[in-house]
Formats: sequence, C-alpha cells, structure tokens
Amino acid sequence: MSPLFRPLSVNDLDAMLMVEHAAHVHPWSRKLLADSFGERYFTGSLWQAVNSTAPQEGEQLVGYFIADCVLDESTLMNICVAPQWQGQGLGRQLITLYMHQCEQRGVSQCWLEVRDSNIAAQALYAACGYQENGRRRHYYQTHSGSEDAVLMALTLKK
Repeated sequence: MSPLFRPLSVNDLDAMLMVEHAAHVHPWSRKLLADSFGERYFTGSLWQAVNSTAPQEGEQLVGYFIADCVLDESTLMNICVAPQWQGQGLGRQLITLYMHQCEQRGVSQCWLEVRDSNIAAQALYAACGYQENGRRRHYYQTHSGSEDAVLMALTLKK
C-alpha cells in the first residue's frame, strides 16, 4: 500500500465520521469533528487509492489525526485508523506525520491523552518517545462507568 498523505478539510467530514464510528466505541460527533477545523488546529490523513471510474470515489480514508497548537505546545486530540487497516503500521505513520508537522510549527512539547485500557496505543506512543506524565481520573466514559486517561508527553528537540 502506498498511502496518500494530505491535510483534512470540512469536505472530508463524512469520511471522517465513518472511520470514527467504525474505530471507536465512544466516537466523536459530527459537530465535534467539524469544530476541529480552525486557526489553532491542524490535521493529517492517509488515503488509499481505490479502483473506481468516478473521480470523487477514487480515494478511501484510512486514518487521520486532529491536533491543536498553542504557542510552542501541541495536543494530539484524536488519532484514528479504520479497523480494517489497523495493525499495518499506519498509526505510526500518522504519528510520524504529526510530529513532523509539529517540528515545522516550532512545537517543543507534545501532549496526548489515551484510555487506560488502550494498551496497544500506549505502547505505540511510548515507542514514538512519549512518556507517561500523569492521569485524569474517571475521564473517559465506558459502558460500565468511566476509566482513567493516561497523560503522555513528548519533548521535541529544537
């Protein structure tokens, strides 16, 4: 697979929503996704070319990230890979793209929150240089109540 990288736009909301709902038990709403386009936000996405005669159907969204940037800090707010594409290193590619964009913006500190139960994501973030920095108790909804958010931080070299 040779994915196509590009920023997202509001025109991609339908595709984002499909991936979001397929990948997350508690997905972001269309409004929350739409509100993530603005001056302080930046995005990245991976698309796969598909065989189609219609140009608008020539690409399929595989995964994306949404981040914000304030001064020299950035928070990775959402990262998502469609379930059928998981386990192929695409999450790592998205994080690498995110970190590259952070470096271009002069970011020195990156932050993220991850569900305590999402061990695979925590391992990926740790492999990319993130370290646990704290916890937010009862931060995420679950079917049976709530679970903690693990806060992770990465310092970028300048």
